[in-house]
Amino acid sequence: MTTLCGKELDDGAYEASDMPADCVNCIRRSRDQSRISSAFFASDEGSELLRLSLEQARANRPAKPAAGGKPAAAAAPARPVLRVVPPPPPVPERVGELVTNGFKNSGQGVWRSPGGVVVRMAGRNRDEFAELVFEGSVIVTRDGVGVRVRAGDVEVRPAGKSVEVRLKR
Repeated sequence: MTTLCGKELDDGAYEASDMPADCVNCIRRSRDQSRISSAFFASDEGSELLRLSLEQARANRPAKPAAGGKPAAAAAPARPVLRVVPPPPPVPERVGELVTNGFKNSGQGVWRSPGGVVVRMAGRNRDEFAELVFEGSVIVTRDGVGVRVRAGDVEVRPAGKSVEVRLKR
């Protein structure tokens, strides 16, 4: 008998066991299908391996066409489907308290600035400023009537009884 690591064992020098292999080379080579195939053929088990391989190939063979049908090779090639996709709706200049110039819509009421600041709008029509998310320094300054917040490239400042969210100038 020849092992996966190439050792030749005489008759009686080995016996069947349920224990896992302890030869490092045999364990490593047991993951290499080409070595296993070579080992089968070297030990006269090649005919069994060939039989198993043919059974597997037959099981994976595509079904034959029905009588009178065209063979698969003669079937007409599928034509590509051409679809006309309408352009996305234009972005309004303003969505409630948000001046959208420079922002990209990222979902329902969520906008992203070029600098990575995420602004979430709330309210019935998603037109009221609700939340600002930014991983960096934020500057909050008192501005007469209220406070002005600067986070990255976004500025939130008071505008009458509400606020205005826009990219910094």
